[in-house]
Amino acid sequence: MLPDASDKFQEDLDLTRDARGEGVPSIGMVISLVGFGVLVGLLVAWISFRSPWSSWSPPTVLYDQQLVTLLVEEASPAVVEVSVSRFGSVDKGSGFLVDGLGHIVTNNHVVQDSGDISVRLHDGRVVDAVLLGTSPADDLAILEVDPDDVDGIAPLRLADSGKVRPGQLAVAIGSPFQQLNSVTVGVVNGVGRSEVGNQLRRPMPELVQTDATLNPGNSGGPLLNADGEVIGVNSAVQIRASARDLSIQTGLGFAVSSNTLSDLLPYLVTPGEFKRPWLGVESTQLNRSQFRSLDLPVEAGVYITHVCHGSPADIAGLRGERFSIRPTGRGDLITAIDEYPVVEIGDMVSHLNTLRPGAQVVLTIMRSKKPYTVDVTLAEWENTCQ
Repeated sequence: MLPDASDKFQEDLDLTRDARGEGVPSIGMVISLVGFGVLVGLLVAWISFRSPWSSWSPPTVLYDQQLVTLLVEEASPAVVEVSVSRFGSVDKGSGFLVDGLGHIVTNNHVVQDSGDISVRLHDGRVVDAVLLGTSPADDLAILEVDPDDVDGIAPLRLADSGKVRPGQLAVAIGSPFQQLNSVTVGVVNGVGRSEVGNQLRRPMPELVQTDATLNPGNSGGPLLNADGEVIGVNSAVQIRASARDLSIQTGLGFAVSSNTLSDLLPYLVTPGEFKRPWLGVESTQLNRSQFRSLDLPVEAGVYITHVCHGSPADIAGLRGERFSIRPTGRGDLITAIDEYPVVEIGDMVSHLNTLRPGAQVVLTIMRSKKPYTVDVTLAEWENTCQ
C-alpha cells in the first residue's frame, strides 16, 4: 500500500508553525513536498503502464478535408447535370466541361436515343446542348453548348490515367438523384479493369475502379485525383448481393479512363459514331480444370465459343464451340494477338482499341493441340452477332 504523503506534509507544517509561530516552510516540509510529488509521478506512471489506454493516439484522418473542399470548390463549376428527353420522359445524368469551346463530356448511355438535350450549370442556369460524337463501345459522348454560356468557367484537366495507382484519392462529382454537384470520396481500388458494357456487350478495358459511391445520375461525371484532374469518366456501378442476405450489397464503381477519353476526344468533337474495330467472336476464359481437360501445353488464352456469321473471324476460318461444363477442343484458343500475349479478354480488346477498322492482325491460336497463326482483317464494330 502506498504511504499517505499528505499526512506527513501536514505534520511538518504544524511543527514548523509551533516552533516559529508562522507558516514558513521548514526543510522537512520541503523534503516532504518533493517526496509527495515523486510519489504522485510514480503513481501516474504505474497507472499509465497498467492501463489499456496507454497506447491511445488520435485517430488518423482518412483524407485531407481542406484539400477535398478546395478541390471541389474549384472543380464543381465545370460539372453539369445533363437532362435528356426520351420516349416521353426526362432522364438525368452528369457531364463536365473539357475545354473552352463549350464541349462537355458525358456517357453515351446517358444520351443514347435522345431527343432534346439540356444541361444545368452550377449556378442553376439551364442551357441547350447539341450531341456531337459518340462511342458506344467506350460509353463516351460529347455535347456542345454555346461557348458564351460557359465563359469564365475553367474546364477540367485530364490526368494521365497510366500513372494512377490503387490507394490514391478518388473524388466523384455529379448529380445523383438530381442532386447537383454532389460529392463522394473514396480511393482507387484498382486500375486496368475490364467489364462488359451494357450497350454492345463488348468488354471495356482500362477501367478505373473506385469505392467512391456512384448512384443513378452520377454517370458521365468526373472522377478526380488529389490534384483536381480527371482520371476517369464515371460510367457504371456493379452491385453484388450477399448469397445469404440479399439486403447486403456491395457496389463497385467503374470509370472510363482519362487516357481513353484523351485518345478519342479528337474524333468525338465531330458529329457521328466512332466505331471500334471488330473481330467477330464470342469468347470466354477457361479455368484451370477446363484447361487440363483439353490437355494443352498452355494454360492461358481466350477460348472462342462462337464465331459471328460473315465476320472477319468467320472469313479467316476461326472456329468456336459452345459448351456447358467443359470444352472438347473443337473451338480455337487465342493465345496472342500481334505477338502480344492474351491472358484474358481485356488483353485482346486493349490491343484492338489501338487499331482502326481495316487493319490486319495476326492471331496465334491453339487448334487440335497445335499452334497456328491466322491473319484477320478487322471490320467496323457490328451491334449484332449471328
